[in-house]
Amino acid sequence: MRRAAVQTILAAGRVDVIKGNEGEITAVLGTATGAVDAPQQRGVDSGPSELDEAGRARLAAALAERERCVVVLTGAVDMVSDGQRTFAVRHGHALLGQVTGTGCCLGTAVSAAVAVYPDDKLVACVAALLLYEGAAEVAARRGDVRGPGTFVPAFLDELARCRRAVAVDGDMSWLGDARVERVVT
Repeated sequence: MRRAAVQTILAAGRVDVIKGNEGEITAVLGTATGAVDAPQQRGVDSGPSELDEAGRARLAAALAERERCVVVLTGAVDMVSDGQRTFAVRHGHALLGQVTGTGCCLGTAVSAAVAVYPDDKLVACVAALLLYEGAAEVAARRGDVRGPGTFVPAFLDELARCRRAVAVDGDMSWLGDARVERVVT
């Protein structure tokens, strides 16, 4: 059913951003081409990565180039590509992967960033990842965070604080050193 939905969406028109983990992006790439050997995806959290970073970068770039959109491939190191430019974003925290719904919430942050900065959707997606994952890093360092249950409210508070710091004060100090690098695919 998910593959049929992907085919319908991709056939209906153009999308600006496709976001997913390695299994989801691999399935979209295979499904959209009608490949019968596309991997069976069992859920959004299915399976460890099967590709190295270079392979993940190539996967994101291939789908982005074919669909003429930005692909955000999430994981320990996120890959963001528009088919011409590909970046690795090395931010975030392992606690994000232990809480249900953080990928969906990231999708909302990406959508908001693209709506605000539609002139370069790749830059907007990288900015959303930096804000979202930077807030996760700040939250995880807080003394009141002891695991996933205490992380969620701290993360939401830090996400709001970081967003406010950027939007109101232009303060990017919460980000520390941006760990974004161009990847040649």
